[in-house]
Amino acid sequence: MRNTYLKMVIYRVFVYSLLMLVLFGCGSENKSLSKLLKERNELVAQVKADSVVIKTLRDSIAMLSFPANQRLTKINDLLSVGNYAEAREEVSRLVSLFPESREAKSAPVLIEKINKLVAQKHAEEERIKALGFKGLKPSASTTIGYNKVVFSNISVGSVFTFDAYDDSYHYYTADRGNRYITAAMRITSEDKNPRLPQPALYSISGDTMKWEGNFIVRFTRWRDYGSYLGNYSDNGNDFSKVSSVNFKIGYEASEETVKKPYAIVLLKENTLLRQYERFDNPPVSYTGRVDYPYSLRLEDFTKEDSHYVVIKVANL
Repeated sequence: MRNTYLKMVIYRVFVYSLLMLVLFGCGSENKSLSKLLKERNELVAQVKADSVVIKTLRDSIAMLSFPANQRLTKINDLLSVGNYAEAREEVSRLVSLFPESREAKSAPVLIEKINKLVAQKHAEEERIKALGFKGLKPSASTTIGYNKVVFSNISVGSVFTFDAYDDSYHYYTADRGNRYITAAMRITSEDKNPRLPQPALYSISGDTMKWEGNFIVRFTRWRDYGSYLGNYSDNGNDFSKVSSVNFKIGYEASEETVKKPYAIVLLKENTLLRQYERFDNPPVSYTGRVDYPYSLRLEDFTKEDSHYVVIKVANL
């Protein structure tokens, strides 16, 4: 309605301006011209005033569409992921827009909490800086978008086993002079056809990590031999049927690499795609590749917006 009204006002301004031109061209009296000019100026002023009102109303709608309780929830979410700078900005907006709200009255407590968390973060950064990569705290569990990823049973051996069924399993045997670093990876997803992450192995030398390669990702087990062959589906390996699926990961490294400091690193990206090839055994697999940088430094793990998680650090 207000937009229609503005269009009518603007149209009247245009008509008045046109009439002035006609009257001026025809030599009309100055009195009539002055009257028209006055009316036009009044309409222009009205348009400007109404534009301000409309902007104010729009700002109010935007503000009310994101009320104080939702802003408080966002602040707590930002704190949970360590985004303290943005959380502080949201507290300021909350107090500015809803100064009398119950949520705004909790601002001093929120600011004190943020200050403590920032101080703790700085202290942790200094501790890690003093210890180097040894100071990093490995995490066997992390969340990447719609996926929760949990690692367990990390080990080093000559064989990487996967795709088990009944009393059988498939395996890769490491070449002479090599070893397999393996682990179980359980993924719980909110998506029915998620992409998956892929860990990588990095060797550690001084203050730098060097990329060695990405881990192979395979299913842990199939219901039986028939489901492994693809004669019928296995609901336990299908995210459209279940929320959690078990995988095995493995990387073949030289014995020299395994004996020296190394780390299993996870880039927080979901990249691997589910593929179906009827005549493959098994017909279902996850393909693709996560692109890791050739080298990583300590700050790549400690900065606020870091996308890297250390799953395990060994031999430090």
